[in-house]
Amino acid sequence: MANEPVDGVVPFIERLSDAAKISGAVFAGMQVRQTAESAVGLKVYLPPSWQGKLICSRVVSADGLYESVNTYRVAPAPGADADAPLLAPVPFETRYGDKLAKLPEDELAIRVSLGACASGQTEEVTVAYWNAGVAPRISLLVNSFRASRVFVYVGEEARPPIQCAPVEVSARTAYDTLCLLEDLPAQQDIKLGVFRVRENGSTSLDEIHIQTPHTE
Repeated sequence: MANEPVDGVVPFIERLSDAAKISGAVFAGMQVRQTAESAVGLKVYLPPSWQGKLICSRVVSADGLYESVNTYRVAPAPGADADAPLLAPVPFETRYGDKLAKLPEDELAIRVSLGACASGQTEEVTVAYWNAGVAPRISLLVNSFRASRVFVYVGEEARPPIQCAPVEVSARTAYDTLCLLEDLPAQQDIKLGVFRVRENGSTSLDEIHIQTPHTE
């Protein structure tokens, strides 16, 4: 992968500010994440249909103070095993590696979607891996917009919804809810429906399609 060059220079776009930026996105992160002492390693699951295409990586802290938004072009890894899930490394040339690496597990959200960032993030999302490898449990981080309850419906099958819970972090500005996804269908493209219920009884349903390394 390589970030798209601008006038021959490959930029890495990020900001760390004193004032929080409030996001209007429902889906903040789809990830497997572990903390580390200093290193920052970002990989994404690369489905075959995404190879050679642009992706948008957005990383945001729960308090809204840190954000990076970068476009990359996806390419197959040389010598990759065609039968194994491909986790492609993403260049993450941050100036704040020490700070980001030490944030608690749910205080950083990573969303990687199909298409360039300038076009707006699409509903086609793949799993990001921050200092981690393939794991049976995936974290979906959501901005509930003050909903009292949040549920996730997985796939087209009539299976019980997953109940989400508030994120246990000190500041919940960019997102506030964690949904743990386990026992997902053995397929790569899975539709998720996030159902938000407010105190006054009104509801909202938002959908995305996620790419996972689960295979038949």
